[in-house]
Amino acid sequence: MTPKTENNISPELDQLHRDEITVAMNWVIRTCQDIIRDHSHKTFWVPTGTPTGKALTTDHLIESARTDVLNKLQRQRNCAETIISIAEYERAERQR
Repeated sequence: MTPKTENNISPELDQLHRDEITVAMNWVIRTCQDIIRDHSHKTFWVPTGTPTGKALTTDHLIESARTDVLNKLQRQRNCAETIISIAEYERAERQR
């Protein structure tokens, strides 16, 4: 008979969940680093296509904010949240 682990979760499944969550969070961090590298100057956001010496329109700022930063972060956040939710679901199923 195989000994049961705490909460009936196999060590292999637990390790898989830890690995998947770590990889997902690393991608969130990498996305942040890419955004900073590609769209910032001295820690300040520089919208894509910023003309020198001209005031940006609100429409340009909205579009650039979504394209440069928000959509990329949201996509990675959603992926990480999905991986965490699946891990929680699988763990709950094993505990039944």
